[in-house]
Amino acid sequence: MSSSLPPLHTLRAFEAIGRLRSFTLAAAELHLTHSAISHQMRALESSLRTSLIDRSRREIALTPQGEQFLAVVRPVLQQLAEVSDSLRHGDARRLRINVLPSFAARWLLPRLGDFFLRHPDIEVEVAATQAVVDLKAAGAHLGIRYGDGQWPGVSSELLFEERLFPVASPAYIRAHRLRLIQDLRRAILLRDDFHPWETWLDQASLDPSECEFGAVYRDSALVLQAAESGQGVALARSWLVADALKAGTLCRIGTLSIPASASYYLVVPQDGQGRREVSDFQAWLRTQEQAQLYCSATT
Repeated sequence: MSSSLPPLHTLRAFEAIGRLRSFTLAAAELHLTHSAISHQMRALESSLRTSLIDRSRREIALTPQGEQFLAVVRPVLQQLAEVSDSLRHGDARRLRINVLPSFAARWLLPRLGDFFLRHPDIEVEVAATQAVVDLKAAGAHLGIRYGDGQWPGVSSELLFEERLFPVASPAYIRAHRLRLIQDLRRAILLRDDFHPWETWLDQASLDPSECEFGAVYRDSALVLQAAESGQGVALARSWLVADALKAGTLCRIGTLSIPASASYYLVVPQDGQGRREVSDFQAWLRTQEQAQLYCSATT
């Protein structure tokens, strides 16, 4: 059987090219030169006696035979990687999590030590990205996403519903005398890509034209960090800002809050449900949710 199998390194090269649709990106991922990965593709096609790359087009595209082969190669390499990982780590249970950078930095990582204490036998890998990645292709067992809960290829379960309200550092609040909602007219309102101020200002009966807007941040953790450093007022998500409010590095301005247009969801590949590690992490998340809700109710 081994005589009919192509070399493993050529299959890895082909899978990377097929997934990334780029020789350059595939070469960088595999730490190869462009000429080396091109040579590996030629060797694979020669071994199979068929063309896998459609070279009549400027962009990278697979031939029908290439698409058919990729559909087989990708899950085989993934399964091989998982089995190798399992053998390499002995009895360790592994959990790969894909999560937004803002949620990882402001909520998950400060609490993850408690999960390790409760489940010392589980090794956790956290990958943080803004992109909505294909969990199965990325080898992730679960993800935490922010949105409406509707994503293809995964099962979604609501974790946390968010509320939005303005926060600033104590020093900024004192310097600009921000006691009432109306005082925001003399503050700089920091922005992020997820939640514009207009809806909240409308609920507060404030005219946006009377307000001064500051920098736009592409990550919610960054806008909170900017507010903590005294750059202005952030429209905060209740779950992301909970630790900062408790520590006193940020303070609420007024009492008005509104529901966010999105919520946090636990997402699992549809064929990945039933893993014990996922169930353990899901149960742990619920204990953290209840602890934070209790803390919010008593403070």
